[in-house]
Amino acid sequence: MDGHIPERRGQRWSLEEYEKLVAGIVEGLTAEELAARHQRSVASIGWAARSLVPAEEAVDGATALARLTERLTGGGADGTYDSRADGTYDSAYEGRPDGTYNATYDWRARLADVLRTRAATRKTREARGRRERPRQCEPDTIAALWQEATAHRLSPERRTEFLARQPVKALTTYTEDALRPVAARLWRAHGRLLLEEWLLEAKCPGHTAADLSWEAVAEGDTDATTVLHDLSAAAVDELRDVRAHAVLCRRLGLDGHDPRTQSAIGREFSLTRQRVSQLQARGFVRILGSRDPATVALREALRLLLHDGAPGEGAPGEAESAERLRAVADVSFPGAPLNPAGLLLARLSGKSDDEAKRLLGVISALDSQRRKEERQRHHLEARAARASARWTDLAAAADWSGTPGPAPAPEELSALRDVNPREHSGSWFSTKLGREVQYESTTELQVLQLLDHARQIAYYQEQPLAIGYTYRGRPRTYYPDFLAVTTRGHAVLIEAKPQYAIPLAINEAKYRAAAGYCAGRGWGLLVTDGSRTRAGLARHTVDSELERRLLAAVTERELTWPDIREIGHGIPFTSLDIAALVLRHRWTWELGPYRLRST
Repeated sequence: MDGHIPERRGQRWSLEEYEKLVAGIVEGLTAEELAARHQRSVASIGWAARSLVPAEEAVDGATALARLTERLTGGGADGTYDSRADGTYDSAYEGRPDGTYNATYDWRARLADVLRTRAATRKTREARGRRERPRQCEPDTIAALWQEATAHRLSPERRTEFLARQPVKALTTYTEDALRPVAARLWRAHGRLLLEEWLLEAKCPGHTAADLSWEAVAEGDTDATTVLHDLSAAAVDELRDVRAHAVLCRRLGLDGHDPRTQSAIGREFSLTRQRVSQLQARGFVRILGSRDPATVALREALRLLLHDGAPGEGAPGEAESAERLRAVADVSFPGAPLNPAGLLLARLSGKSDDEAKRLLGVISALDSQRRKEERQRHHLEARAARASARWTDLAAAADWSGTPGPAPAPEELSALRDVNPREHSGSWFSTKLGREVQYESTTELQVLQLLDHARQIAYYQEQPLAIGYTYRGRPRTYYPDFLAVTTRGHAVLIEAKPQYAIPLAINEAKYRAAAGYCAGRGWGLLVTDGSRTRAGLARHTVDSELERRLLAAVTERELTWPDIREIGHGIPFTSLDIAALVLRHRWTWELGPYRLRST
């Protein structure tokens, strides 16, 4: 019973305080006097007393305190107490004929029993809500792979210690084929194979070699942005709380989910918005306190990104920190609301809750100013001319099936859903429609403004349709971004996507469903970021040697980002080149983590 006792949240009773409580009871202090001495409430004194008496007597705080007082202050008629032959006292609850009690009541033993019971209950509750990944290989396999990569042999004693390490258990959730090349790569690069680094590289390929400086992220370095995104996803995936993990994945757009509001998540799980908020907060607390490899690595990277200034300069000011936080959140959790995405990243970087929320306020103010300036620019007459010229080029790249069919009338169109609130979402007043039009991203806003200013567009509607499609064997619903009707009466279904996101596997599944829908109605289908199109991406010129190498490799195995960098060594290429090849050869491409494979 030495040291600090594990106590109930909010009570924080130490062994010394329990001894002080017992001494006060023996002195004859009332509950109010005990509360004043301990600087606690009377209810807190009662709770502590309940921990020192048998459960059947701990009906409530007042009853427990009265029973504890009887046990501690009662004595024999002659003022002595009964002892055993060995000199010890009986700690059982035994009444005497004269109504007094044994004053040697062993309250410490009772307290130890209570604490053991509470600890066991807490562990049971935690186990029920803990996420456990299925084992893909045995611990002995991990040891064999380590010995194979390092060419070292583990002695029996060292092997026992090795297999008892927590990272070994985590590594067993990966297949042997996935772990072997990672181990070899780390050994070649560093001359060592630490279990924590091995696990982190398995979770987030390329982390150990990536430059996660602010300069690299600001310049859009492909290595930095890919690894930072994967590292953020891996940190959230380390959360073992099942319900908190499910909520955060939906809030941050991870694990195949689109970013969603707390209300939408509550409807999915039949929970109140307040309960979803509690689960989100619980997930935050556990991630902030996590010592798992990806979380620790992300915390170190964020401190470098958000706190360190350029060489020779001090730490960034508040405005610059806000801009950095916005950029990092865009990379780490694309499309997710700044709260919670930015709030979580700011807290992980070491900022207090007040500091993190103040940064979000600065970002909101900066956004407001930018939107005001943007609205002013929209009134320029030259915008209409540029938009019209751009639409001419985009319309030529639209996919059409057969003879154009009739377009729906304006009164037949309406938004089938509200957009999900995100960092870059909002509404924009359309002079063409005479109303506010909602958008979910800056890409959608660019397309929206194009449609509003292009003279060839008669009218349009955001979120006009609900189209069913299947992805990863599950039926889903897809809401195209816009339906535009030209002055010639032709309808064009438009999906606004950044160039790099067009050939992602989930977006290709949506495209196939939309193409079938349009073909039956004589509508055009256009995928664009406002200036470039899906058809243009497919025609993008790529180095023939890079294409040959990737084509040969992807037919043999699934590729990660480090694999692609190694295959393309010596050939300058960008993510746009990879996207064009994915589209051209119909490969399957997924992010978070980065995976490329032949269909």
